[in-house]
Amino acid sequence: MYLSLRDITFAKGRFALLATVAALITLLLVLLTGLTNGLGHQNTSALERLQAQRFVLSAPAGDASDPSFTTSRITADETRAWRDTVGAHHVERLGLVQTTARAGDGANSSADAASATSVAGVALEPGSRLAPGLSAVNGVTHPQDGTAVLSETLAREMNVGVGDAVTLAGTSLKVTGVVADEYYSHVPVVWLSMEDFPAVAHTDDPEQATALALTTDTVPEGVTERTATVAMDTGDAFAALPAYESEQGSLRMMQGFLYGISALVVISFLTVWTIQRTRDIAVLRALGASRGYVVRDSLLQAVVVLTIGVLVGGGLGIAGGALAGSAVPFVLSAATMALPVAGVLALGLIGSVLAVRRVSTVDPMIALGGN
Repeated sequence: MYLSLRDITFAKGRFALLATVAALITLLLVLLTGLTNGLGHQNTSALERLQAQRFVLSAPAGDASDPSFTTSRITADETRAWRDTVGAHHVERLGLVQTTARAGDGANSSADAASATSVAGVALEPGSRLAPGLSAVNGVTHPQDGTAVLSETLAREMNVGVGDAVTLAGTSLKVTGVVADEYYSHVPVVWLSMEDFPAVAHTDDPEQATALALTTDTVPEGVTERTATVAMDTGDAFAALPAYESEQGSLRMMQGFLYGISALVVISFLTVWTIQRTRDIAVLRALGASRGYVVRDSLLQAVVVLTIGVLVGGGLGIAGGALAGSAVPFVLSAATMALPVAGVLALGLIGSVLAVRRVSTVDPMIALGGN
């Protein structure tokens, strides 16, 4: 340990460079991980908040493996079949529609397109047991016929509150509650009743739903085939959201590249440094130091430098995420920091082991003038 720390002190510029690179890569990974989680949250938080065990979507013609919330249409017959099979108290209709909202009722709301706000309408049945964890800011948490419950940010942007009217796709609804923010496909949610869903979604069938939400994990055999539907748990249902998989896949691929780059940087640096130290290591071997001692000494250098680098990078990432959270979707949590820090450190140490293998093969004769 003494020699490794003396080396760091002697060549502090080189080791500071490695620590800086490790810190910058960790910083990028913390920010990218937080952004990935934040974008995912803005895509899926409304579905997660429902706390359904499973979602039932209509199966696309010819490809039942690729359902989509955008194209799914559940008919009254399909709803009835699921309720008869699973139990009516375990099946609730769910309506999802992306539209625009304006402050005021249909007669008094502005017709100017610039005044419209993009929203996602999530329709629940009256007396629904879904979304039990909705947090009320003001008023009620669940809508009734002719009413709407707004996300907090949306209510603030539209400058409306409990008792005011909003117009969704030409349908006037009274605001009876404001709740904590939830999102669906990156737009804020307006919670409304399934009684108002046909008018907002402009559907001809008053019994039509986008999906069914099941409060049981049991799916009897054969019901999906009979109804031409697909049942999936909440995690799998995320893939049925528009662009969710491509968005998350792209961001995770970038994270993977950064992890790989961090390992390559450590391997390259320590390999060059080990080559430059060959004669010094040979002297140690000639003086009686074992192979294990010089290998442990070299690995200790890597542990010290990488630990300093990743902790500094993680700290900067937390500070940057806290600042960026007001401008971009960013989820800052213990996992957001711990995963990149642990990942860069672990890959760096694996790279260190590969790089310092040369240490164990250094010939003590080099120190005595041999070739």
